[in-house]
Amino acid sequence: MAYFINGTILTLENPGECFTSMQVSEDRIVALGYTNAQELKNVDEEIIDLKGKTILPGFYDSHLHLISTFLNEISINFDHAKSIGDVQEIIDQWPYKYDYPVAIGKRLSEFNLKERRLPTRVELDRVSADFPLVISSIEFHTVLMNSYALNQFRIPFINHGFEKDGNKNFTGKLINQAAFIALKKVYDRLEDKHYLEGADKTFETAIKNGVTTMVAVEGGPLFHTRHPEIILQNKKIFPIDIEVFYSTTDLKKVLKHDLPRVGGDLFLDGSFRSRNAALYEPYNDTKDNLGKLFYTEQGLIEFIEHAHDLNLQIAIHAVGPRAIDRLLFAFETVLQKKINPNHRHRIEHFELPLTEHIQKAKELGITLAMHPTYEYFFREKGMMYDTRLGEERAAMTNPFRQIFDAGIRVAGCSDSDIMPINPMLGIHSAVNHPNPKSRITVYEAIQMYTLNGAYAIFQDEEKGSLKAGKKADFIILEQNPLEVDPTTLKDITIHSTYKNGKCLFTLQHNR
Repeated sequence: MAYFINGTILTLENPGECFTSMQVSEDRIVALGYTNAQELKNVDEEIIDLKGKTILPGFYDSHLHLISTFLNEISINFDHAKSIGDVQEIIDQWPYKYDYPVAIGKRLSEFNLKERRLPTRVELDRVSADFPLVISSIEFHTVLMNSYALNQFRIPFINHGFEKDGNKNFTGKLINQAAFIALKKVYDRLEDKHYLEGADKTFETAIKNGVTTMVAVEGGPLFHTRHPEIILQNKKIFPIDIEVFYSTTDLKKVLKHDLPRVGGDLFLDGSFRSRNAALYEPYNDTKDNLGKLFYTEQGLIEFIEHAHDLNLQIAIHAVGPRAIDRLLFAFETVLQKKINPNHRHRIEHFELPLTEHIQKAKELGITLAMHPTYEYFFREKGMMYDTRLGEERAAMTNPFRQIFDAGIRVAGCSDSDIMPINPMLGIHSAVNHPNPKSRITVYEAIQMYTLNGAYAIFQDEEKGSLKAGKKADFIILEQNPLEVDPTTLKDITIHSTYKNGKCLFTLQHNR
């Protein structure tokens, strides 16, 4: 038994509900109230004086690529590359280039490079002539390969998947189906031990940032069928809860593992960065390109109907308005025939919805999994949203205020390893959205990463808020997020993280 006293305990059960003490026994919350030290002077139990600190429920990260995040710890990281010369230098100085069957580069963004373009195969060859090198852009939908990798992997030629220069030579840049195939060939060469090498570091970072539950979206066209299997085989030894969305249309694989959900990153369209998210009007920086839809209308309806019949929760990736429209139509077609008011089917990203899409999502009872930190990293003038979409459409991305006003549940996500696992940064980003009309309150933003996260995978009866009888998953913050200057939310310090009543991290020590 442990008593936490003299704090501000925000339950997230009801707006404004706040206590000063909490009693925990083993893995459960026993009581919340206003107990003080004087009342406990004869109690022979652990008493933790919060000294004014704030307790929140443990954070959910409701959509991330866990295997890819593990790999990020052993890959070449281009976060700090500012030019193609920097990219070459980072590759040349990477000490592990011969330690793995393929050198993997990650998190490369042309918007961070002064040349405002990705390096070509020839430029990569200058520092990687004798080992295979495959680099994924920051959101995976674009892949770069050096000549060694192109020759060794023998990616089948796919029209519109291979970029060519003015002389009709391959530049080494692959998109759409060609990128999918390339990444699968990379993953085929890695052993399970390679995938898990970065696990400890990943969980250490997540726990320090207050995450107690992750929703891993694994498999799918950009990843590998082994990825969900690896997570499912190892989840019991991980220090926090991992729930898996198996991204496959083969429902037998999902049923084999007795999973209650399917999808996560079943790509109905792509991304703005790779210009394959599905739009109604062409991209701002290319002519006549409306993006791409990867499923036919009928194929999508048939898949959703089959999964819905099996009582599976369905989550599908839709970024652009044309994809969102098709997905909502498919959900509506199925739900009109087979009503289930508590299906909690999800749309992942929902990045550029129209007003009518928000209204339709509410009518259908759709849950959204969205990524606020995109607004923090992608929004500036000359960056991704501005360049790809233009000023008018860029102002319409991630309209949290409109979505919350419609009464839709939104779960907050990092999309790691694309973005960092950092819910406080996500909260900050939603509250300080560059478009003032899309900003939400601090309380609403916290909901995204707590109770809404639990709701989005049917766990709100067990977790996501602080209530007697619920799991003792909670974090202690140095400051109360409801009282600080909203522009400083990302700077709030997480003092401790508790999972099932046990302290996994505290500023004084790790246990």
